[in-house]
Amino acid sequence: MHEITLTEEQARIVSFALGPVPVRDPKGDLIGHIEPKLTPEVIAELKGRSRSPGPFFTGEQVQARLRALEEEWNRTGGFDEAYMDEFLARLDAADPGHVKSAEQAE
Repeated sequence: MHEITLTEEQARIVSFALGPVPVRDPKGDLIGHIEPKLTPEVIAELKGRSRSPGPFFTGEQVQARLRALEEEWNRTGGFDEAYMDEFLARLDAADPGHVKSAEQAE
């Protein structure tokens, strides 16, 4: 039986994947998929990542922000990252109801 040993980086990518990881040959053709093995350690790490410091938004809030950004882009003819950050801060001030942490979301 043939065997391939992954590098540390490749093994880490597979370990923390939330689903099957496509495997491709050097030409980019799909060979198959690797299913990650969810060990207790990996599950704990993923749960820890999900509790990253907020803010957390509902799907409706995300969609509203994306629409507002698109409307502002069209209105102004485009903007840079600094303007976008300022614009999003104004949206956050106008809609402060977002959840501050993952614990509050539960």
